Amino acid sequence: MIYNLRQIRKVLISQFSKSIAMNFPELPDLCEPNNPTAQNEAILAQLNQIEWVECDDVYKPTEKPFQEFTAERDISSKFSQVYILEEARSDLIRHLEADVSVEHGGILFGHAYIDPECGIYVEITAAVPAPATIGTGAHLEFTPDSWQGIMDYAKAAHPEANIVGWYHSHPNIGVFMSGTDMRTQQAFFHHPWCLSIVCDPVRDKIGYFLGEKAERVKAIKFAQILQTQQNSI
Repeated sequence: MIYNLRQIRKVLISQFSKSIAMNFPELPDLCEPNNPTAQNEAILAQLNQIEWVECDDVYKPTEKPFQEFTAERDISSKFSQVYILEEARSDLIRHLEADVSVEHGGILFGHAYIDPECGIYVEITAAVPAPATIGTGAHLEFTPDSWQGIMDYAKAAHPEANIVGWYHSHPNIGVFMSGTDMRTQQAFFHHPWCLSIVCDPVRDKIGYFLGEKAERVKAIKFAQILQTQQNSI
């Protein structure tokens, strides 16, 4: 996985959860809407002072020419920075369509690669709903139980996959990275291969945002990983 336990602790704190604030008395309540107030800006500034330490075995992209990658997956297209398995995309949309009264979200699993000429690209193989989240129409909270459920599922269902990003819904407000979303991306999914997917299930829109600056990119869907690759992933 990308994150060690100390990193997960900071990720937990970042997700605007009342329960996290209760576990760390020095931190105030972090329930913040997509339009942050000056007070919330000050709170998030304090959070940026939390220690962040990456271990030596932090996940790094695998070097692989994109032509080799696309051939293995029977993809006939030019280079793209994001490739997403159709099943993962369908699971993500199905999850977010189930309840459009509040925001929902989850974690993206897959692999990151680097092409010697084209640079970094990422493959999404699974979108895992975060259990025990608390959502409203303006924000989403990931609780400790959310992360525990995600990690337990990941170990069982995707033991060789890595956390490569996150996703959440913007029900009927459009696809964009809000100020809150940008701070989450920059603080906790800041690697060049980390992806944020924002979906508006009401308007049937979806967007892909890559890296620390959350630059909007296009994604290519593919149907399946060839059997030889399924056995090795």
